[in-house]
Amino acid sequence: MRILSIDFGTVRIGTAISDELGIVAAPLAVIPNGGDAHERVADLARSNGVERVVIGMPYALNGTESEMTRITREFAERLRPLLPCPLVEWDEAFTSRKAGERMRSANVGRKRRRQKGKTDTWAAAIILQEYLETLR
Repeated sequence: MRILSIDFGTVRIGTAISDELGIVAAPLAVIPNGGDAHERVADLARSNGVERVVIGMPYALNGTESEMTRITREFAERLRPLLPCPLVEWDEAFTSRKAGERMRSANVGRKRRRQKGKTDTWAAAIILQEYLETLR
């Protein structure tokens, strides 16, 4: 089962995709967050034949909803009717920090780590990998 994940941001949206067996997540693409971003994400889901989309929800450290949680949920609700498959919300706690740590561990150079969107796609891959591990 191929799954797409989203790391939503107010400037950029990072995406990642699983392999067909739903075992491994890999960074995919960065989508600028503009007027047609939800349509571009839906197109990405359709063109990759995904059966589920997972969106990271940024809850506050105490587990409550923040302003960013509300903004992300609004994006998810606009995206949901455009998707060819179910949309699942997933807690994205610390994924951007984990993405930076994993890029350093993978010897991704500082210049590449600072490329716009690099952390966003890696964070989306972490969201997806954590989700995939719960399915096993």
